Parts: sequence; structure tokens; C-alpha cells
Amino acid sequence: MTDVETTTAAPTRRGTQRREAICTAVFELLGEVGYDRMTMDAVAARAHASKATIYRSWPDKPELVTEALIKKFSDTPLPPDTGSLRGDLLAMMSQACTITNSADGAVITGVMTAATLNPQLATTLYECMYESKKTVHEAILLRAVERGEVDSVKSTALLHEVAHALILMRKLWTTEPLDDEFSHHIVDDVLIPLLTYNQSQ
Repeated sequence: MTDVETTTAAPTRRGTQRREAICTAVFELLGEVGYDRMTMDAVAARAHASKATIYRSWPDKPELVTEALIKKFSDTPLPPDTGSLRGDLLAMMSQACTITNSADGAVITGVMTAATLNPQLATTLYECMYESKKTVHEAILLRAVERGEVDSVKSTALLHEVAHALILMRKLWTTEPLDDEFSHHIVDDVLIPLLTYNQSQ
């Protein structure tokens, strides 16, 4: 590597590391104090960055939180492959419930309140937590079609919508646990009958 390459590459690495440290600080503070009480000053202090650095890249709190959420949640998990539709759905539900029960899930629940008043946050949550995860459900149904368990993948959108809505409802509106009993209930009493209904008609 030449001196010129070294000179240009190092600031890029430092800049990337600084942004990652700031986004990590944002997420930590969201978990500790919530969106409303989190301040740009607190983020700067936690990340050991100047306020000028923060405001130069993110002019307001919604933009800063948006980038932190994207960095944390934009990756889509690999779809489970247990060898059966029921097994895949149970694994998917278990994974989703584990995340929802975690500190990460608590952050998302908190930001959802702010998102009702901020379109930018609402769009970010929709894309990171909902839209980008459709491929998991599609892969599960594609395998089920190959095994002859369902006729087609036409129910992908419905599976995605129903599973997401039931987990969210349980988290926000009840005190009941997101546990294995809940996962089995949703899979056996809701999702399997929903996905196989047309085959019996």
C-alpha cells in the first residue's frame, strides 16, 4: 500500500468506527432512558464524540435514531430449515418471540410510540422490522411447496402479516408471556390452518 492509499484509507476507517460508536451509544441510551429522554448531548458524551461531530452528520434526533436502527436491525435472519412446515414455523416464532422479549425488543416498543408522531421513524421501523423480513416467510413456504405441504407461496404476505400482528399484539396489549406455549398456539391453531385452508376446498 502506498503512502497516498494509507492517508486516504485511515480517515475512512476512523470515520466508520466513529459512526458505529455513535450508533451504539444511541441504542444503549434508547434502552436505558427511552427515546423522549435521550438527547444528542448524551449521545455525544456516551460515544466520546464532540457535539459538532454529531450535528454535522445528523441534524436532529430522528435522523440519528434512524441510522442506529438501520445498523442494528437491517440484516435479515436466515430462514429456519427444520425439514417440515410446522417445524420451520415454530422455529420462526420462537426466534421472533426471543427478540421481542429481549432488550432490543424493548427499544423497538419504545421507539414505536415516537414513530406515531414522526413519519421518518415510522418508515424506518416498517422497513427494518417488517418489510425486510418477508423473505423469511417466503423461503419457509417455498420449502413447504417443494415438500408438498402447501400448494403455493401465494399466502406469503398473509403469513407475514398475521405472524407479525399477533406477536405485536401480545407484546403491546397483554401481560401474557411470549413463550413456547404461545408459539405452539399460534402455529397449530392459526398459521397451519390458515396456510392449508385452500387445499381442503
